[in-house]
Amino acid sequence: MGKSLLLSTALERAADEGRTVLSVGGASWNSGTRAKGFGSLAECLESVEPSTLGGAAAERPVVGIDDAHLVDAASGHRLHRLVAAGRLSVLATSRKDAITPAGIDKLWVDRLIDHVEVAPFDRAALGDVLRARLGGHTDTSTLERLWAATHGNALMLRELIEHSLEDESLRCLNGTWVWQGLTERPGKRLSDVIRLGLRDLSHDENELVNMLAVAEPLEVDIAAASGLAHAAESLDLRGIVRVERTGARVDLRLAVPLSRVVVASRMSDLTAQRLRRQVADALERTGARRVEDVLRIVSLRMEAGIVPERDQLLAAARTALQRRDFSLAERLCLLALRDTPSKSDSAPYRPVPDSVEYGTDLCHVVTRAARSSEPSDCIRAALLLGQVLVGKGSHQEAEAVLATALECGVDVPHAEYIAAVHTRVINLAWRLRRVPDAGAVLAHAIKAVGSEQAGVLHGSRAMIAVMSNRLQDAVAIGDTVLGAQTAGLPVAQALVPVVAFARTELGDPAGALELLNSYRDLSYDWDTDALVLLDAVAARCSYLSGNLQEAAETLDAPRRYDSTDRWPVLVQSIIARSRLLRLLGQPERAVVLLRQSIAFDTGHEWPATRAWPLAQLAGALAESGMHSEALRTLVEARLVQREAVSHPIAEDEIAHDRALVLAHTGDFSGAVSQAVELAEGAAASGRTGTAVIALHLAARLKESAACRFRNQARELAAQSTGGLVRVMADHIQALAEADGNALSKVAKQFRDMGALPLAGEAAAQAARAYRASGQRRKGREAWAACQDMLRACGGALPPWMVSESRGESDIAPLTPREREVAALAATGLSNRDIANQLVVSVRTVENHLHRIYHKLGITARNNLKQGLEQATTQSDGTNRTAPMQLIRSAEPGSPAPEMKDSDRRTPRQSVLRFVDRPAS
Repeated sequence: MGKSLLLSTALERAADEGRTVLSVGGASWNSGTRAKGFGSLAECLESVEPSTLGGAAAERPVVGIDDAHLVDAASGHRLHRLVAAGRLSVLATSRKDAITPAGIDKLWVDRLIDHVEVAPFDRAALGDVLRARLGGHTDTSTLERLWAATHGNALMLRELIEHSLEDESLRCLNGTWVWQGLTERPGKRLSDVIRLGLRDLSHDENELVNMLAVAEPLEVDIAAASGLAHAAESLDLRGIVRVERTGARVDLRLAVPLSRVVVASRMSDLTAQRLRRQVADALERTGARRVEDVLRIVSLRMEAGIVPERDQLLAAARTALQRRDFSLAERLCLLALRDTPSKSDSAPYRPVPDSVEYGTDLCHVVTRAARSSEPSDCIRAALLLGQVLVGKGSHQEAEAVLATALECGVDVPHAEYIAAVHTRVINLAWRLRRVPDAGAVLAHAIKAVGSEQAGVLHGSRAMIAVMSNRLQDAVAIGDTVLGAQTAGLPVAQALVPVVAFARTELGDPAGALELLNSYRDLSYDWDTDALVLLDAVAARCSYLSGNLQEAAETLDAPRRYDSTDRWPVLVQSIIARSRLLRLLGQPERAVVLLRQSIAFDTGHEWPATRAWPLAQLAGALAESGMHSEALRTLVEARLVQREAVSHPIAEDEIAHDRALVLAHTGDFSGAVSQAVELAEGAAASGRTGTAVIALHLAARLKESAACRFRNQARELAAQSTGGLVRVMADHIQALAEADGNALSKVAKQFRDMGALPLAGEAAAQAARAYRASGQRRKGREAWAACQDMLRACGGALPPWMVSESRGESDIAPLTPREREVAALAATGLSNRDIANQLVVSVRTVENHLHRIYHKLGITARNNLKQGLEQATTQSDGTNRTAPMQLIRSAEPGSPAPEMKDSDRRTPRQSVLRFVDRPAS
């Protein structure tokens, strides 16, 4: 974890403060004469002169010990006595899995030092570290790749960054740092650092590490069957492997993903082949219980030099396609397309992926396959390859392969033919922007098979209609096909989510939800992607209908996607979940979720686009108060938006988050202009919900916008079945009229839905309206309701409300007499008892309490204690971030903070402690 570097940094800071620094065990830096180094603790303690020991905390020597678990027992006990007497300060590190001497353990058991676990960085901290090291913004996908490679291990992260800077795979493009991953085997230093963490392994431990390097994740049962159970336990304790549990299944992985590359690169080919065959055979003996087991068996045998049968290759390729492992799926399809050359041929074609002639070479291979001894199986492999190439992003090559395979005249199973036509149509319309060509291919295919046998191609028609912003046409297709009572499972799973999505955008989430629920009982046999898309659309319908709890339950419903990276999650479900989290007042959770999703390849996934989750992330960052990062992410989204394909619905979602970021960063006029433009375009397309949501944002930012658009918002909301949209229209009307009662009603409706940030904002606006009309008591009640709702979600008022709320929250500090009255009232004393204690009249106490309630924004006596605590926190400034102090020495006789008895006094010394103190 880089503990030695952390210790050296702390010792360097101590030396900078003028402390005497003694270093044991290699904790060093370019210190010159500022520190003495020693080979052992005994040597260090012998060299310390008695005259230098003791004294004030700032004068005591600081002993830094790297690898304290190597200290001999006698020296450990002597060190304990010196620290307990307040004569030395100590900073020490030890390995997590190592046993430290009793004297060292007693230091933290007796609370003389603090015991600190040096944990890996989480994703947010990793971003902060990169900004500090690189001095600029880091691409969101790069952050996720670095996290996936290091899992936040500080030492591995540092070495990987330095290696990537050196080989220029990590580079700055247009002010943003970008890294596409390791372009080749890690360099010598990075490899040596990784191997250093794998030293001192037994034979069985080394065997298990090698097995994981070529075949992870590895089931614990397979490790046990190979006689490596004890090795797994030992490596888990040392932190070299990590354990993943999914239901009843327990898997092992290397804790640092980079280790896999390094270990595999140093392994002999014979060892790698033996281990791959061993794991593949073990999986086969278990019966290949899971779908992905077939893929693993085939992959391992291919890596071991064994080419499986074509049927196995195709089955494995389909699974790889589901897992979004497009490179592996492509390789499997190419192997399935192979054929033994005739005597007149010197060798079969061997297309090279991503080469200039790749598409042409693939067409040659498909043409030859159509004349082979097993043309049907080969063309099936070609059609599957076309789908893989679409997912990979090779759209021109995919069109060439699909066109050649579909037009060669070889019969294939009907379902596979229809699926290939669907893929080709979507690729033409969605990725190549050849909508007329897509329509022609679709019409030809439907004519060839007949409308009743067209199957999922009806879903293709509806999808193209949605992409072209012809939502009514998509709904009409759904009504016709689904109403015919002949729509089977493939047709329903292709058509129902698309039609429901179109209905929702047209302002009928209730009708869309009714359609989805009518197929809910039949959906458990659907494909995984169709299931997750159905849930994502259903959740969107629910929260637009005003039922946020139902939306959360829909997204939390157990489905086939697990928590590991074995199966990816559709980005559309992440977009729906993050929007819901933001409505609930949890933007920080949305940030974490969206950051993880950015690295997903969404090129094949409709209706998500690459820029959509980036714009969502920018909005969530802005709502979390991270305005600078929000603006940087918004710029990144705009760059991606220019380069990638999109559709009107995604464009409008991005525009809404752009307006929101502008509002949170203070550009209220720009945000209003953006929101109004969005509303006009959405209304012209019949997307009433989107239009009202945009007008709602504009009205919250400027009162003049509320007055200008209240009638339009009311008319649009009347066309919608969405409860949330209707309340937003009521909110606009109440803002335009500055009606405190109406705003309070709106706040209650938002609160009942669970949209607490909007509820708190409406309550604050009600308080303002009440104050303006002279109803100060109602204003205080509304403000108290606002505070309660914001506390419930852990949020705060948005920037455009801060200046208005400041009149309520920071009107004036309590006077000394008011603080006395408030403190006494909070203890439960009556007004008369307070008057007697302060020697004032009861009426004076009542007047004081009236002013106190107003200043604290409360309406009841039982809220006094909480209000006073908040007022004290604000005035003391303890809500500000405290500076970090790595070393703190307590004066002899100073009590530990945990102790309540002031007579108990123990000298203590902190190690790598974060000290909380008011920021100056």
